[in-house]
Amino acid sequence: MKLRLQITKESGIRFISHLEYLKTLEKAIRRARIPVAYSQGFNPHMKFSLASALSVGVTSRAEFLELYLREPAPLKDLVDALSCNLPMGIHIVRADLADDKAPKLMASVAGTTYLVKVPCAADPSDGLQRYERAEKALYTKTHGKGKGSPRIVDAKAFVPYVQASYEGSMLTLQFDCLVSQEGSMKAAELLKVLHDDFGLSLDLEKADIARLDLYAAGPNGEKRPLLQADGMTLESGALCQCQTGRNPHGTGI
Repeated sequence: MKLRLQITKESGIRFISHLEYLKTLEKAIRRARIPVAYSQGFNPHMKFSLASALSVGVTSRAEFLELYLREPAPLKDLVDALSCNLPMGIHIVRADLADDKAPKLMASVAGTTYLVKVPCAADPSDGLQRYERAEKALYTKTHGKGKGSPRIVDAKAFVPYVQASYEGSMLTLQFDCLVSQEGSMKAAELLKVLHDDFGLSLDLEKADIARLDLYAAGPNGEKRPLLQADGMTLESGALCQCQTGRNPHGTGI
């Protein structure tokens, strides 16, 4: 059986790395005494994973944790135990239980929804219209040292459309970014394309980027939630009693 959770990464911990975030979750799972399964061998490790890594500096209300259990347990008991042991900045939004044979969440992701707020020194309408009309928007995607050669990527293949509003020198963008076997693109990469190639006067260093959702695709390409509809949904911002005031294990990661 698998426990699957939609959790947050909030502004107070936005600059911790993906590895630090994983270690934080592992500590919370141990403190909560969740009956988690471990791998076999000389160095057994906890069997859990996140559906998609998040860039440092980006907040999220749509991190999806998949945790293999060594024995069944009621969903509410698992959620309550883990909620009381998560540090500030991580909360459970939704949860469900699935069979071990259910497809991995990582393999089910078809797209990501982002919300971006970024200072913009001039009216972006013309540049955004040119992006919408463009058949392609090619850019060079670079990787970290030792992670492969740069390659040419078409931003329009991943982000065909962008919803935008502009008020008081602040540009707000919301868009879906497709995920495929060829990969995906980061929200920050789209902002750079809009700035460099379509003339938007963006202050890239002050961009506030939030992941709103990860979703699967139905047979006709329609969006579908990653977790089951009959799962458990927690009230927005709800805390268990031991989380009120401060986390019993401190706010540090």
